[in-house]
Amino acid sequence: MKKMSRLLSVLMALAMVLALAACNSAASTPTPAPATPAPATQAPDGNQDPVETPRTAPSSPTVLRIACGPLNGYQNTIYNGVADLINKDLPGFYSIMIEASTGSAENARLLMAGEVDVGTMGLDVAKNAYDGTGAFDGMGSGNIRFLYAHPGTGAAVHIIAHPNSDIETIEDLAGKKMAATAGVMQGYLEDTLFAHDMTLDDLADFKNLSLQDMMTALQDGTIDAFCYGNTFPNTNFTDLATTFGFKLISVGEDAVAKLIEAKPWYHQEVIKGGTYTGVDNDVVTFAQPTVVCCSTNLSDDAAYDIVSTVMSHADDLIAMHKNFTGVGVETGTAYNIIPYHAGAARFFAEQGVTVETE
Repeated sequence: MKKMSRLLSVLMALAMVLALAACNSAASTPTPAPATPAPATQAPDGNQDPVETPRTAPSSPTVLRIACGPLNGYQNTIYNGVADLINKDLPGFYSIMIEASTGSAENARLLMAGEVDVGTMGLDVAKNAYDGTGAFDGMGSGNIRFLYAHPGTGAAVHIIAHPNSDIETIEDLAGKKMAATAGVMQGYLEDTLFAHDMTLDDLADFKNLSLQDMMTALQDGTIDAFCYGNTFPNTNFTDLATTFGFKLISVGEDAVAKLIEAKPWYHQEVIKGGTYTGVDNDVVTFAQPTVVCCSTNLSDDAAYDIVSTVMSHADDLIAMHKNFTGVGVETGTAYNIIPYHAGAARFFAEQGVTVETE
């Protein structure tokens, strides 16, 4: 009986040893935890979107050269502001140079020659530059693209005469000394005269002068009148009206209608009386929109960044100059007479607007 009791004790001890060994083995080999899925961003509708990789600034900034008219013009003010906004949003990405020029035609020529990357110009100049016709004959075709159009009236033609002259109508310009900036502004004058069955030959004298030189020449009597197209009220003309005075000559409704029939990129504008000191009557004239074009060599990212900055900072740009009131996708895509750059098209597509790129 005692032997049986000892045997049972030995068997129970052996069982306990085996149990402890099993527990120790289990503790030394832990069970893997369930895998945790990587976090993903959630779209408003609850679907998972891929996580966007932040853009990294290049080792050296991309140089962007923008031609946008005279130093004292509103476009120069605006595009210095655009440059600041791009640099604020994308520090280190771009080195932006704002190039002063005589205006639309020179901007297009600089763009066609590869001396700048972006240029502002009238709609007709953009079409001629794209086609390689007129002043751009021999410079190739299809080498520029649209980025967007400016809001507002565009460049309205001002025929400004000496306040003491006897000039009251366009016909009164016959036999007078006139000036206009070379290129587009001279074209505006020729179109004004065309609408009244006149030419430059009807003038006593004609000169190509810069805007500042024309205003000086008017005041010292070297010229009787000059022609310049710009948004209104033009700051330079506001100052001239206050300090010296001038007459603003109406092109006339019938003449403008005749001109639009021949050149449909124009539209009629009325400069209301009181816009300039001493000009109390409404003045009927014509205008065309300003568009922003770029080289086909501009990268898609650069084109996208320029358009995105302008469209995303509308309030900032309007604060810089009221002529940018109304800037946005609708006004920016209002004209489709030449193809848009692929980078600009990508931005507008994100806003639900399709523009032609070919």
